[in-house]
Amino acid sequence: MMQQRSQVRRAQLYGPVVSALVGGVVAAYAVAESRVDDFSFSDDGLTSVVITPQWAGATAAVVAAVGVALLHRWARGGLATVFAAAGALAIALPAFVLISAQISVTLNAIGAGAFLAAAAFPTKGHRGAQIALALGVTTTTLYFGATDLWRDRVARWSLTVPGDSYPVPSTVPVWILLAATLLVGVVAAVARPNQETDDVDTRLATLGVVLPLAFTALYVWLGSTPTSHGSWMTAVVIAVAVTVALAWRLSPHDGRFILVGLAVSAVTVSTTHFSSDWTWAMPAGAAALALGVIVGWKRPIPQLGLGLLAMTALSGLSDSALTTVAYVIVLPLSLGLVVTSSLPVAVGAVSSGAVSPFTLTLFSVSATFVEPAAQEFGWSNGPLVEHGPVTVNTPIPLAVLAATATIVAAMTTIHLKRDRPAVVT
Repeated sequence: MMQQRSQVRRAQLYGPVVSALVGGVVAAYAVAESRVDDFSFSDDGLTSVVITPQWAGATAAVVAAVGVALLHRWARGGLATVFAAAGALAIALPAFVLISAQISVTLNAIGAGAFLAAAAFPTKGHRGAQIALALGVTTTTLYFGATDLWRDRVARWSLTVPGDSYPVPSTVPVWILLAATLLVGVVAAVARPNQETDDVDTRLATLGVVLPLAFTALYVWLGSTPTSHGSWMTAVVIAVAVTVALAWRLSPHDGRFILVGLAVSAVTVSTTHFSSDWTWAMPAGAAALALGVIVGWKRPIPQLGLGLLAMTALSGLSDSALTTVAYVIVLPLSLGLVVTSSLPVAVGAVSSGAVSPFTLTLFSVSATFVEPAAQEFGWSNGPLVEHGPVTVNTPIPLAVLAATATIVAAMTTIHLKRDRPAVVT
């Protein structure tokens, strides 16, 4: 009998961790995989917006924020299971029905947001599960390019012959979705600890909806096809100001994690490119991430993690081996450290902060278009075979400096907003 109780207790302790990690990875992968290859060439009114990575990320984030608020308010594990099943069905639908690339971006994002909300449900007050959720989302987003090493990506085209749509497959293989849904659904259904009905923090729910929409508006207005460095910089300044203003209204811990998400978004200004010679990079990065998690768990020091993130972003100025080392080793170390040091917080803050790297694409997408030469392209009908060491693609120095300044702004705001002991007079 005692052995059976021990097994149940172990399942309650580690089940949410595994579920959160799997749910975060699946949701983030679905969003990243839905990116169409020709979104930057589309210029057809609303269509040119709803096929962008910005739209995909923002839609998933809004659905997740609303879903988390509803599940938090009603505290029903069965409802979370329904969210997981509905989200998985939306993601998998293109595997059974012919759906064009233009439509699939939005449909897939809605499914990813619902699935993420279900995975976040059992993480309330569970530090290990919240860390797993946040790292699952952020690491998948930051290192999505590494998946090209073991799978052939299917082309996704939005621009087609009039009247001839281009159908696309499911972003996540159906068998993986089925296994993930069973895991997330079962864990959510049996979740008990810290799931009492509670009032929803309206400020946090509002932030989860307003921030992605604000970022999308900035992307459309100033960031989608920047005609000058000034327009892109204006968009970045406004995005940082809005994030800081909304995070400031939250509790110190919740606001801190939102600002951590902002900092992680900024470091995506340079992207890691994995080619055939990757054997040292993956184990080294994984070991660095694990080290950061261990240190952050035992001694929370978020400011050190943010400082390392700033150094990583700034290394893009050198565009050399130093940059590669920073993004392969220092970035996962700092990511594990800053995320682990900043949790636990409210579930809404975890989900909204973790998805920031794919809701704020001014750094990861728009920065690549600031330089006119980056918009040049050509056609090739030959297979792309790449060999060589892992590399880091860096934008113009202005973008690197803006990203570094964004991380410093987030770090400074966290310092000013930290809990202060009461003064006894």
